[in-house]
This record gives sequence, C-alpha cells and structure tokens, in this order.
Amino acid sequence: MKGAFVTTTLLCLGTLASAQFSVFAAETVSGSLGGNTSLYGGVRQYNFAGNGAAASPGTGIAASQLNDAAGVMMNSTGFYVSNRHGNTLGQGSIQQFSWDGANFSGGATIVTNAAGGHQGFHGFSMGTDGDIFVSTVNSGTRRFRDSGSGYVDIGGTSSGAVRDAWISPDGQTLIESGLNGNVLVSSVTASTITFLTSFSVSGSNSNHQLVYKNGGLYVASFNSGTVHRIELDAQYRPTSSSLVVNSSAAIGLAFSPDGNEMFVASHTGNRIDRFMNSGSGWTASGSIATGHNMGYLAATPVPEPATMIALGLGAASLLKRRRR
Repeated sequence: MKGAFVTTTLLCLGTLASAQFSVFAAETVSGSLGGNTSLYGGVRQYNFAGNGAAASPGTGIAASQLNDAAGVMMNSTGFYVSNRHGNTLGQGSIQQFSWDGANFSGGATIVTNAAGGHQGFHGFSMGTDGDIFVSTVNSGTRRFRDSGSGYVDIGGTSSGAVRDAWISPDGQTLIESGLNGNVLVSSVTASTITFLTSFSVSGSNSNHQLVYKNGGLYVASFNSGTVHRIELDAQYRPTSSSLVVNSSAAIGLAFSPDGNEMFVASHTGNRIDRFMNSGSGWTASGSIATGHNMGYLAATPVPEPATMIALGLGAASLLKRRRR
C-alpha cells in the first residue's frame, strides 16, 4: 500500500511538472536612477503548473548580482539580463547566466557599451548567427559580435531613443520599438544595417518590449497602456497592426510556451496582468502582485532535468513521511 501511495503521488506530480513553465520579470523602476544602486532591482521568477494556474515565486536573481536590470531573454545558450546601470551616461551591459530549472549560476558580463553616448541598455535580441542587438536609451541599437575573445561592437543604427530590438528568425530584418508610437524597420546583412521605414502602430505611445508569437510581433505600449499585434509579411516587415488588450503602464510581455496565456508587466503598477486566449481574443484573467515596478519579461518551460530532480526529492520526502 505504501508503494502504491508513492507511485500514485509521483504520477500526479509528473503530470503537474510536465506542464510547468516559468516567467521571469526584471524589476525596473521607472526613470533614470543614476548611481543610486539601492534602487536597482533584480529578476523575479514565477512558476506555473499550467495556463491559468496560480503563480508560485521561484529563486530569481538578486539585485546585488545585477546592475539595474531591464531586459531578460532565455534561449538554448543561457539566460541573459541587460542592465541599464541606472541609465547613466556611458554605461550598460549584458550578463549571461546558466539555469538548471531551479537555480541560476554564473552571471559573467559578456557585453558592455562601446561609446559614452550609448546609455542604459534596454531590450535586446540574439540572431541565429549569435550577434546581439541591444537597444539604448538615446542612441539607437548597437550590434555586438563574438570575436572569439569577447563580444565587440560592430556598428548599429542611428534611430535615437528606442526601447527594444527584435531580429527576425531569418536574421535579415531588425525592428526597433520607438517612443513616438512607431516601430523602425531595417534590413540586416552580415556587415550592415540599413534603415527602411518607420511603421506607425495605431493607438500606441511609447513602445517598449517586442515579442514574436504565432506569426505576429506583439508590442507593449507604456503611455497608452496597451498591447498591439503587428502583422508581418514574408520578409518579417510590418503590414498592419491591431489593439490586443488594455493594460495600464504596459512595458513587458511574455507568453506561456503554448501561446495561450499572455503576461503583461506594469512599469508603475507593481503587478503583472494575465490574459487568456479565448480563441477569438484575449480575456483578462487576473494579475500577479509583484510589490515592485516591472520591466521586461521572458517565459520558458522548466528543463526536464530539474523536473526529474524535483520529482525525486518529492518521492523521497513522501516515502520518508510514510515510514515514520
């Protein structure tokens, strides 16, 4: 009977763990902080058993390990955080961490700004060739390439104030979010970035994080408190846009791995709003009280090794209790 109890419990845990994903949120106070490091934030982590499930706080990354976190990204090579360094002149960096599904390690600084005018890094994107495109407070997007002995700045755009940089899956189109309600579109080759056009996202104002999902590019718009979907052509260039949801002070975006739940971070409201895909649109489904103003978001499935470790620990704990 004891064995049956443990086996049944493990099966339940396995079903729960197989659907788990995590959402990471940069704690980003609005405005320039300068050297006031006591106000710099860390990265929050929230775990979910599935779409619509309650948020369970995870380990995250402490503010003391970062330098005014703004942007976050997870891919097969690690977890990355961009730092504003308080938006002060001549600072900005990207750190790389390892994540096993439970804890972070590392945190090496792999990118720093190349010139004094490139203030506070915000959103960023990594191309399939490994190049990193980073938006800056006032000086467009900078492009960094791994030289074999570290990342070096190989050029960028002259777009002025932008807040995110998205590189298309084919690596040939760069889209930047502009503060005036536009997104800026450029053509990219191995050695050049050529500006093409400015596309107006109707109803938006002060665009920030860009997230590609289900064939469209979503953008959070801070001043208008809205999220918009931008339709793209075969070359990943904008053709039209539409309002998706209203969410006050929207700045960051993430989607559950299956794309059916959307998370929208508030830059001034100490929360992350949640929306479910009803099939014909997005329906508000509550919010997560974070206790801190938010920056950009990233979502990822929990790695399988961490799931197995969690199951093993759970089984051992249950078995120990049953033997007492």
